[in-house]
Amino acid sequence: MKQSLTIILLLFFNNIYSQNFQGFVYNERLLGLEDVNISIDNEIISKTDKKGHFVLKKTKQSERIYFSKPGYLTKEISVKDLQEKNYKIILEEVYEIETVTFNEKDYKKIKYNFALKKQANIRFIPSPNWEMGLKFKNDLEKKGIVSTVTLFLHKTESDLKNTDIEINFYTIDSLTGKPYILLNKSKIIYTPTSRSRKHAVINVEKLKIPFPLNGIFVSIKWLPNESNDKKVGPSIRLTTSSEEELTYNRRGDRKWSLQSGQNPRTKNFVNVMMGLEVYIKKAKNE
Repeated sequence: MKQSLTIILLLFFNNIYSQNFQGFVYNERLLGLEDVNISIDNEIISKTDKKGHFVLKKTKQSERIYFSKPGYLTKEISVKDLQEKNYKIILEEVYEIETVTFNEKDYKKIKYNFALKKQANIRFIPSPNWEMGLKFKNDLEKKGIVSTVTLFLHKTESDLKNTDIEINFYTIDSLTGKPYILLNKSKIIYTPTSRSRKHAVINVEKLKIPFPLNGIFVSIKWLPNESNDKKVGPSIRLTTSSEEELTYNRRGDRKWSLQSGQNPRTKNFVNVMMGLEVYIKKAKNE
């Protein structure tokens, strides 16, 4: 009886772990990728061979697996979801802006104004070299090209001077959710024309900034002014966004951190208020 119970328990615990399995990692052209690192808890447990195949051993279904390779966006997935995908993973290449081709006839414009769903009449007054931005999800899961970004500026206080704003676009790190690789290779500068509350729309179509499958992070950075003031304008409006923290910020070249804060009245998170318009490639029947 004891031996039977032992066998049953062994079978039970064996089922908690997946059996050894083989998988395949490939790129967007369906070609196998060599030397893809496969890791759990920052420990590399396997690599792909020359044809993109890999083998994993005794892995819990609930564990998160990370697939990473230089030049590609890191992919995170659970063992269970990996099984549902028949152990096949596609890695998306990091964009080189010069290689992005764009024919306006093949694209349609989509507005991503996620931050506008719940407005709050509050604002953020920055100090020079402060960079703050918002994570935009790619809900359609289709690649695109950024057309415009909208900044919802608040009125600048009379005792503050306006300064130039630098706008940047980043990929999103699949491992941390933080801004990762800078997408624009030239500086994008917006110069405020007044101290009043306004919507500033900046057109960046000519830069052909890609809109990746896992979304994009858009930031604004307040540059030092001629007077080297400790506080500058324009201030930017903030908004609530249900239970999601989408705003990251940093000072200078320090590490990015979530610091969007909570609205004390609603208990929802406060995020920077921005809008984004992108070109998404049309389907064949559109």
